[in-house]
Amino acid sequence: MLEAARLFDVPQVLFASSVVTYGPGLEVESISDTTLQRPQLFYGATKVFGEHMGQYYKTRYGIDFRGLRYPSVVGPNVTTPAVVQFTSWVIEQSARGNAYEMPVSTSARVPIMYYKDAARAMIELGNAPLKSIKTGMYNIAGISPVPSAEELATCIKSRVPGARITFLPDSDATSGLENLPPMSDVNAHAEWGWTPQYDLDGTVDDFLEEMNYASA
Repeated sequence: MLEAARLFDVPQVLFASSVVTYGPGLEVESISDTTLQRPQLFYGATKVFGEHMGQYYKTRYGIDFRGLRYPSVVGPNVTTPAVVQFTSWVIEQSARGNAYEMPVSTSARVPIMYYKDAARAMIELGNAPLKSIKTGMYNIAGISPVPSAEELATCIKSRVPGARITFLPDSDATSGLENLPPMSDVNAHAEWGWTPQYDLDGTVDDFLEEMNYASA
């Protein structure tokens, strides 16, 4: 993609990276844009590679490369397996009347963002004036404070009567990413005005509306 952009004079490339570039075991209060990246998943390793290749093409060829490191993106109709997709599936399966077993403890916290905020963030980043882009690759936070799995379940149950949500921690399934520190997006806020619009209640409410869910 980057080489094609160079050959055909594409002025800007926007890249979607991920919080999994950091990996578990971080001894920090929050994940900043400069926190050491030590991914333990192949997916995260490829994202770090993409970030560095983009920076190379920016420095070497002048391509306006910029991108976002997303938290777990929550939205309906997710089909691609991933280590933290349970944050979407627990809402969707509950709305469909199915029981759902979350592969984490009740106290587990995964940084999450609603998909409408995720899409808007990339659009706003792309539209930001080049002169305001200093960091280049930005962490963006979504719901703050990061809800626990139990808090997410409680929010769902308040909207979906009879929702059957249980917990069975499985570190192999989540690769230790269920207790990552919150993401700091101070640079995104300062440089191009990023502010999320959906909190936990708004995320669950809009998710259920998108599924045309109506409680009995």
